[in-house]
Amino acid sequence: MKRQRSQSWEPQSFENSELIRQQSERPINVENSIFSMIVNHNVIKDISIVDTYKEIDNISMHKKHFVNYVIKIKTDYFDYTIAKRYSEFEKLYDQISNILHKLPKFPEKKLIKSNSKKNIAERREMLEQLLKYILRNLNNQMHYFLNFLNIQQQFLKGGFGQNVRLHEMSKDEFGLSDLKEETKLVASNEQEKMVFHYIAKLNERNDERSKIFQKMEKYFFGKTQHLGSQVLKFMLVGDDQRQKGIIELLKNTSKDFQSHISCISGMQFLRKMLEYDFNPYADFFLKVFAEVSIKQLKKMGISFHVCGTNKQLCKQDTLLLIYKYVKVNDLKPEFISFLLEDQETLTEFQQFKEAYQQKKEEAFQFIADSAENLQKETAPIKSNSKEKLSILDQEPSIEQLKEIECNQSIIWKQVQDYDNHLIQHIQGQIVKTVHPLKCSLNRAIELLTSQKHKWVKTMVVRQIVKQIEDNKQIVAETYLWQDKQLFKKVVFFSEETLIINDDNFEIQMRPVFDCQTYEQFQKCDETSQKLQVTYGIYKNGTTTVTIIQNLFDKVQQLQYTPVLLKEVDYFEKTVQQLKLLQTE
Repeated sequence: MKRQRSQSWEPQSFENSELIRQQSERPINVENSIFSMIVNHNVIKDISIVDTYKEIDNISMHKKHFVNYVIKIKTDYFDYTIAKRYSEFEKLYDQISNILHKLPKFPEKKLIKSNSKKNIAERREMLEQLLKYILRNLNNQMHYFLNFLNIQQQFLKGGFGQNVRLHEMSKDEFGLSDLKEETKLVASNEQEKMVFHYIAKLNERNDERSKIFQKMEKYFFGKTQHLGSQVLKFMLVGDDQRQKGIIELLKNTSKDFQSHISCISGMQFLRKMLEYDFNPYADFFLKVFAEVSIKQLKKMGISFHVCGTNKQLCKQDTLLLIYKYVKVNDLKPEFISFLLEDQETLTEFQQFKEAYQQKKEEAFQFIADSAENLQKETAPIKSNSKEKLSILDQEPSIEQLKEIECNQSIIWKQVQDYDNHLIQHIQGQIVKTVHPLKCSLNRAIELLTSQKHKWVKTMVVRQIVKQIEDNKQIVAETYLWQDKQLFKKVVFFSEETLIINDDNFEIQMRPVFDCQTYEQFQKCDETSQKLQVTYGIYKNGTTTVTIIQNLFDKVQQLQYTPVLLKEVDYFEKTVQQLKLLQTE
């Protein structure tokens, strides 16, 4: 599965080899991460001198030719060959001798018959021993040796620069360096404590892993927002000393039935952690999962799950996990081959990838068609009053929304009534939701501001980026929305104003069109605008909340269309989560 970079090393191919060699030795401004990866993970598997050839020497007065020694370097990803002269080996020896003090003997110079067949053969053998010795003792101080091999250029030529960090397993990057020493990663809340509890149980009780994974799935539903990145990374990769993470625990070479059940439960748990129905913070977990190194992920034993005896039991979940990992990291083909190891697994993955992408495209087309149907269904008819049309034709504003809400002649189209929570709309553009909450006025305000991301299904995070006055601020609300076969982060920058009276409140959200000042606070794929007014009235232990918004933004309209056509159960799940939170 490697790409072969070597060429035919016929002498006539190298009339300009001296020029090529000089160009290759020019310093290149690149990151040292490639060198670190090569050294730390033994990426170079073998090195040998596979051939020699002579070239005309137009400089020396003592000899007609000089000899090139063809070196073959085998790596995890590809093999390649380079040619080096005796003088270049001599420079290498001088440099490395300052670091390694017991180098093999270097072949001596000879003034007579230096290029004889016998002398070339002896030098070739001694120089190969030197290269192999250096490789066995390679460390991070030997950048000169890696430059000698031109290996960095080979990696960059293949486009590996952007993926090379995935081969690394840096304790500092994962925030787990403390674990290797005597101090432990400390849980900051009850949910993080349960991560350590469950990982310990998974390591201790092989025979009960299936039950433990099921308990984890039940416990962490709706609670993943309380888990920090370091704890999630610990959950996935362990601490490398005391406890194995889920990835390594899923490696299963046993043929007994119980082991397969455990494997299925574990894969299902990881898959659900990446699903927004189960985990509203799935994008955060995906980011953490994507930072796992390739070598760590290989510990899962991917080929066994995909091509093993009982592959049908966990095959789809495994392929989905690998698909998301490959896609978010934009892995090069060589890295994918290294991750999946064998041709059968690679073939299965390619087939899954094609089928999955086709399915996502069909789903998006269904949504697009639905949007068109909604426009037809809600197109204005002649019986609509001129007053209604004139209001909708107004420039979108808070005043427009208030006028629509107060106008009794406007007829709202009912979408759904779920447990007395309503969703309605006008022409698919003005949307109103009504939520009777069994809570105080202050609790309702919390749910609609600082804790909004806990019940709005597609919202990932909410941040205050600027405080203008006591009850006026600029907020950034980040949503994860589907765009064709991809998910993208969309951020709404809004000016939020809160007006509180004795038994009622009003929240106004106006779009901030000039948001460049605030974009630094939240990385996103796209910014959008929101126009919304929210009313809350408290009476007899219930705060009735009414939210009205104008979907003047086309991106918003596309996302709301399946909801308004009841093609998804988004509203029901939102209400269920809101009801759970109203009593906290």
